[in-house]
Amino acid sequence: MTSIQSSVPLLQGRGSIDLPAGGSSSVGAAPIADSLPAYTRDPQLALTGKVPSFAVQAGRSLQIVLNGAVVTTTPLDPSGAFNATLALKDGANSIGVALIADRDVVAASSYTVVLDRTPPKMTVDRPAPGATVDAQNIVVAGTTEPGSTITLNDRVVVVTPEGSFTDSLSASQGSVPITVVARDRAGNETTQKLTVIAQQVTQTTGVTVTVTLDKSTVKPGQIVLATIYVVGVTGPRPGVPITLSVGIVQIGTAVTDGTGAARMTFAAPPTEGDASVVVLAGGSSGRASLTVTPR
Repeated sequence: MTSIQSSVPLLQGRGSIDLPAGGSSSVGAAPIADSLPAYTRDPQLALTGKVPSFAVQAGRSLQIVLNGAVVTTTPLDPSGAFNATLALKDGANSIGVALIADRDVVAASSYTVVLDRTPPKMTVDRPAPGATVDAQNIVVAGTTEPGSTITLNDRVVVVTPEGSFTDSLSASQGSVPITVVARDRAGNETTQKLTVIAQQVTQTTGVTVTVTLDKSTVKPGQIVLATIYVVGVTGPRPGVPITLSVGIVQIGTAVTDGTGAARMTFAAPPTEGDASVVVLAGGSSGRASLTVTPR
């Protein structure tokens, strides 16, 4: 329940009036604002809306209040429509719209809009600019403000509730440009660009690593079996130490058997989205993709 007493001056000093969580009074006559953003970076907010037709009566007025101060009090338009331009302050802004008869509030609605003009903080921890990386598994990881979205070379990346992110991409050998963009809920953006040098690790070592998963789509925390095959120019490679990671989280190690195979199980990440399963073996790497869907 949301109190509108502080949003409408006529209600101050009286018993509080509680509204349903949607922001409208239970009598049904409350003014209804058109869709308002929860967050915005524009300090000028266009407020429009309408009073229900059955509540439009002669002698009634409409009062708009911003952060406890009356912006305007005008006779109610016969159509019930209203509009105003509000100058928001940084941070949370309380907006009240009241239908008034004489000095009595017939019904009122309240809303909150947050003005945020600060670009989100973002740090790209991996890779380092100019680093030489595996062309088949270029891991990009970092942190940003919780609630922000991340795009990596125009591809959306899953961000954890704490603000961390990780993803990987593949590329041809040579110089690879990477662009990471963080965008907060108000639309502010922070961009970081870097370039790395990609090399084909599997070609230079003569070892091929293949990763298969027993399931490609799972729920958060579901157990997945990864089967890894390590093959050299002369055939399967037994006795090769391998390391398996999901994203930037290392899961564990194993050694290939006489057939050049190893099997490892792990729990799917707790967050939804695509995750890369990466295996390092004998100086080479292999990868598979895992999709985590809602519970």
